[in-house]
Amino acid sequence: MLAQACRTANIAAMKRFAPLALAVVVASSLVLALGFDARAQIHRQIYPAPTAPLSLSGLPEGAAFVTVTTADGVVLKGIEVPPRDGKPTFLMFHGNGSAASRSIDWLAPLIAEGYGVVATEYREYSGNPGRASETGLAADADAFYARARTVAGGGKLIVVGHSLGGGVALGLSRRQTLDALVTIGTFSSLSDMAPAFVRPLLTDRYDNKGAVAMLDEPYYLVHGDADEVVPFAQGKVLQATAVADHRRGAMFTVHGAGHAPDTPTVAAILRAVVAKTEAGGGPIKAELPGSVALAPF
Repeated sequence: MLAQACRTANIAAMKRFAPLALAVVVASSLVLALGFDARAQIHRQIYPAPTAPLSLSGLPEGAAFVTVTTADGVVLKGIEVPPRDGKPTFLMFHGNGSAASRSIDWLAPLIAEGYGVVATEYREYSGNPGRASETGLAADADAFYARARTVAGGGKLIVVGHSLGGGVALGLSRRQTLDALVTIGTFSSLSDMAPAFVRPLLTDRYDNKGAVAMLDEPYYLVHGDADEVVPFAQGKVLQATAVADHRRGAMFTVHGAGHAPDTPTVAAILRAVVAKTEAGGGPIKAELPGSVALAPF
């Protein structure tokens, strides 16, 4: 009877946080009580990797597979679309339950306007070999960053990370100087998303707040104030850190938006970031939807 009650509570907790599933660690003590490997359970919830191979079906014209090799020898397949007419390129890191094809689809309006996109796919995801981890995804980021610099040519390269991908992007900023960095729906740290009594079980940290404090490139964070996956308060922590440490950039608050703002809104924000990046200074001058509030820092 007790075991059944534990299973019911565990399943209920996972359903509540299923979109990102970071908070499933709340149930890790129950997992231990049931005799399962808690760390394996946590890994599967932090990295719920899609198993279906990447496909180009339904993606914009010009989308093609790209293969990179990481410093530790893992061969990864992603998707890219080259820029046209000197347009900037976006290097996109998706969230923990998504895929490179979704990144291309999300930025489709910008691709139609000639912007380039290199959509990273992580190890263990979409048929790629390897096992996902913070260290592993950092190596993946470095490999795709090198590829994106080649694709961008002499144009600007803007790094965009959604949710967990924001942590990957912020980690990249510690190792590379970027033209600009954008995070969407990103948390302050992985441990901040977990109760204190299970934090010792976490082997990955994603200290995004610490990374923001060390930024030497313009930083733009986007967060929906109705985000039920990564609370809006987490985005405000990153904003407060950027302000306190005198970083350059702005916060775009999307009123009424959840964890993944809609495509037109994201496209409008990224156009504003591009305009600011290419101008190299001065205020952000771009048309934004009425739902978006801009707060420079």
